[in-house]
Amino acid sequence: MKSLRIALILAAAAALSACSGGHGGLVTRADSNEMPLLGSMMGEHAPVPLNPSYKVTGIEVTVPQTLTTSEENSIKPRVDLLWQGEPLGDRHAQVDAIVTEALTAGVAGLDGARAVKIEAVVTRFHALTMRTRYSIGGEHEIWMVMAIRDAETGELLEPAREIGFDLPVSPAEALANEANGIYQKDEIEAAIREMIRYEITRPRDFLQG
Repeated sequence: MKSLRIALILAAAAALSACSGGHGGLVTRADSNEMPLLGSMMGEHAPVPLNPSYKVTGIEVTVPQTLTTSEENSIKPRVDLLWQGEPLGDRHAQVDAIVTEALTAGVAGLDGARAVKIEAVVTRFHALTMRTRYSIGGEHEIWMVMAIRDAETGELLEPAREIGFDLPVSPAEALANEANGIYQKDEIEAAIREMIRYEITRPRDFLQG
């Protein structure tokens, strides 16, 4: 069941990208055997209240192994995952840990009436190389596809949709942040926390009808 849900979310990501062009280079690497599922999550959900009251009790993050990576210290490597802010290792696992930790912290303390689970598939995680961070600056491009389910029944409450941000950071800002012990990971985690808090609590007028 878990693999099917992830496949559906990935397929929905591809459908969103095809319709809107995506943000920050939304990945469309759905395997051929997933193509019949395109769009199958869209609209197949119970009516969404305008002001839902959620308590997040579970977060499931997936960072597909099909997302490309690079250790090149160039201006902007053309890959899906660009994360060099930790020692060399499994970049997919590192990104998974960062996103999971930030999403968890972002929804901490919410005590709504309905227990829900967030399912998120990362589609782009593009931080800055050292060369870019200290020379011309750039943007942290963090994008994912998220769905919300009832924590107990698994009922799909909100269909998969794209969320994320492109966060500009200049060399001056980077140096000022680092002088205060704030590094790329801290910048990205803070932005993810703010993003998910907003996404979970804002009115659902955009999902009505």
